Amino acid sequence: MKKLTTLALIKETFQQYNKENRIRYGLSTDIPEISAIIVYKQSNFTSPYSEHDRSYRVTNLAGKAFFENMSSNSIYGDCLDGNDLGVRLDCYDWDIEFCYFE
Repeated sequence: MKKLTTLALIKETFQQYNKENRIRYGLSTDIPEISAIIVYKQSNFTSPYSEHDRSYRVTNLAGKAFFENMSSNSIYGDCLDGNDLGVRLDCYDWDIEFCYFE
């Protein structure tokens, strides 16, 4: 069962995790990554896509939005279908259907 959440809660959780573990943006770490999935609404796309094809994995290291006091809101994600990797998701005005932590 997927536990649903919001993008705001994902950001807050990732920021807190990074702060507690003293993870700094752009620096390598031995601390395990945590991840979440963002599923975008079909209405954002002109062609039909399955839920899997509209789902993007983000991690606590995947953008400045997940670190406190950063001057950017960047969020990078990889589509679960493997066709779209490293997409800067915050640049798209896509409506979110739902999110969940992995």
